[in-house]
Amino acid sequence: MIRISRALLLGLGLSALVSAWPTAQSAPPQKPADAKPAVAADATQKPADATPAQELPDEAKAFNAAAGEKDPLKRASALEKFIADNPKASLMLLSMARMQMNSSVLAAFKDSRAKFLAGAEKEIADARKNADTTPGYSIYNGLATRLSGAGIYSEEAEDFARKGLAGMDERAYMDARKKQYERSLANFEKMTAATAAAKPAATAAAPAGDAQAKPASPAQPNYRTSMKDGVMQVSLAPPPPPRPATPPRPPTRPTMPTDDEMRASFKSERAAALATLGQILVKRGKAEEGEKALTEAYAAKPASYTMAAIARTLAESAKKSGNDTLQLEYLTVLALSGRITADETKDFEAAYRKTHNGSLDGLEAMLDERYRREHTRFAVAPYVRKPGTKATGKTVLAEVFPGAG
Repeated sequence: MIRISRALLLGLGLSALVSAWPTAQSAPPQKPADAKPAVAADATQKPADATPAQELPDEAKAFNAAAGEKDPLKRASALEKFIADNPKASLMLLSMARMQMNSSVLAAFKDSRAKFLAGAEKEIADARKNADTTPGYSIYNGLATRLSGAGIYSEEAEDFARKGLAGMDERAYMDARKKQYERSLANFEKMTAATAAAKPAATAAAPAGDAQAKPASPAQPNYRTSMKDGVMQVSLAPPPPPRPATPPRPPTRPTMPTDDEMRASFKSERAAALATLGQILVKRGKAEEGEKALTEAYAAKPASYTMAAIARTLAESAKKSGNDTLQLEYLTVLALSGRITADETKDFEAAYRKTHNGSLDGLEAMLDERYRREHTRFAVAPYVRKPGTKATGKTVLAEVFPGAG
């Protein structure tokens, strides 16, 4: 009897649950008493923290329009006009405009020869007005380097190179460096005195009602450059991430170079000027005089880039004259500089075979030995860290280059 009653009660409970199920499914959910109606999200609505895109300043639009000229000569004129019309533009834009104008003039040198020479005369005249800070020979050497770097070995290029080299004097160079040091030292002492005399209150923000408070000068736009259809264009870069405020660095006292250091610096600078003149002379058909200048510059052992340029020109001359030994010497220098081309590598291997019984055996060993001999190695003492009082159980992994670990 008890079992029957339990079964009857279970059946009644299931029937009640089944009858209530459709009602529960169709009944709408009840909102809480204090709930507010939700606002429909607008698909076009921007987030509250989204910043509107900044419009490109007028100076940048003017620069892009001038730099976008396809014809080099028209581009040079447009950039020259941009510089004249926008003297207070961003220093970055003005610097790029001058650089692009010079390269455009060189690209159309046949048609812009007069414009280039007029600009060169202006640079020389400005250097004469500032002879204390700008040595005249550096302007001549710079003009010759610009022309030869663009593959222009004209009469003017030779004239500039000769005048630049003739104006270089070791004694005058050392005197100019000493005067430069004295100016730097005086500026350092002035800045140090100003820093010591400055009061903390002077750096505090001025009160809102202070009539003498000067408004802060607006920050210059942060531009970035890109190449578009072969010409340079600028756009606004995103703002840099905020950085914690750091106190200004104290001025650094200048160091007076020794006489030996100044002589070495002058020797390297003169070798570069001599190399430029030698390359121009060789290209202008004055091979004997040009090779003599290049050989002198080569013996001075200038910077690696200059050394590679000298070696390339002398290797070509040695190849024309059939001097395999000299060609191998200069191509070895070019190979060790890392600037040797695929065709020059073939000439290098051919010259090595001619001087080593037709074999390449020992080529790599020769390069290794030459590199070790000409590149001074310096001793490195490993850093020994004192063990801590308590081991942390942690290991630090550091890599010099990304991915080296």
